Amino acid sequence: MRSTADIVVIGAGAHGAGLAYHLARAGAGSIVVLEKNFVASGPTAKSGALIRPMFAHEAYIKLVLEATAMFEQWDEVVGGDAGFVQKGFFRITNSLEKTHLGGDLDLMRKLQVPFELVSNELLADYAPTSHFRGDEIGLMLPKGGYADPVRTTVALANAAKRLGADVVEGVGVTGITVEHGRIVSVETTEGSIGTRLVVNCAGSWCDRIAALVGVELPIEIHRNPTCLFSRPPAIDDDCPILSDGVNQVYVRTVGDSIVRSAHFGWAPDLVDPDSYDETINRETLQGLRDKVDRRCAAMRRSVSAGGFSAIYDMMPDCHPIVGKVSDIDGFWCNCGWSGNGFASSPAVGRCLATKIVGGESDIDLSEFEWPRPADGTARPESEWTTYR
Repeated sequence: MRSTADIVVIGAGAHGAGLAYHLARAGAGSIVVLEKNFVASGPTAKSGALIRPMFAHEAYIKLVLEATAMFEQWDEVVGGDAGFVQKGFFRITNSLEKTHLGGDLDLMRKLQVPFELVSNELLADYAPTSHFRGDEIGLMLPKGGYADPVRTTVALANAAKRLGADVVEGVGVTGITVEHGRIVSVETTEGSIGTRLVVNCAGSWCDRIAALVGVELPIEIHRNPTCLFSRPPAIDDDCPILSDGVNQVYVRTVGDSIVRSAHFGWAPDLVDPDSYDETINRETLQGLRDKVDRRCAAMRRSVSAGGFSAIYDMMPDCHPIVGKVSDIDGFWCNCGWSGNGFASSPAVGRCLATKIVGGESDIDLSEFEWPRPADGTARPESEWTTYR
């Protein structure tokens, strides 16, 4: 492990690995990524990894559009296999109002997001095994899809290493030394690294890293369940992601034999990221199963294949924190992304790397600064992301 570095990135999830790749690509100097376990060992690994540019906020849409273009050419741009599957994203809704839909269609048109509105009469053409009510319509995003979150993150970390970055696994951060308002070193379980710049990409541990420099982040860590089912033959391999905005669950395939389902957003269920229950109980499993069965008749012939619980790092306004933080010279953050973060992570890394090396990001991330601007607002669809 280096004893000095120009930049230390803490955390090797999708955002940490993506940032390291773009920093190395930008020639930002010597870069060390510290990961207390192994690459993609945290919440990234359990991500639904859905990729769709449907939001009510311009920055999110632009980031996902850029990231989608990267996923479409992953081997040429990054190298390796991200496990990207692009068979479309099909949202079922009974209202096109943005806080209900989870996206602003006028804004999406302005930003040239390809989509198709689907009338009630044609819904079954896109989801032939599903039931629909008479007031429901559909929104099809043909370029939507999903990736393998572990493959994606490992590919980004490997690309960063090929460009000269050091990705150090099994080393935890124990302290950050600040002198005269400026970062001078990062203390680890394996010794000290002298540095002038630290980027906190620690995900569900980001508040603990920030506390090391006296910065309080109002991050909450919530437990979020996912169910797995055997894939019934009636669900075709070419089917799009089924995103049920009425029941607030999604269904997507995982390989040839498994279907995964979860709620879109998060429920208030505060946990400790180091000791939370990673299983899923019978009541939660049945609750998700009921919603899936209600929509998709084919799933009634599917048996449970288990499930798990992940964790979300959530800000009260549902925006992430991206950029230089507080008055500590050299302390930056890229965290609080849960529920939105995976899809945009490759593009966020580029934008943030551009700012770190002294440039101007062509995607405005100012609303993600911390502390927030006095006139800052919550995500327009923030209420929509919470289920109870």
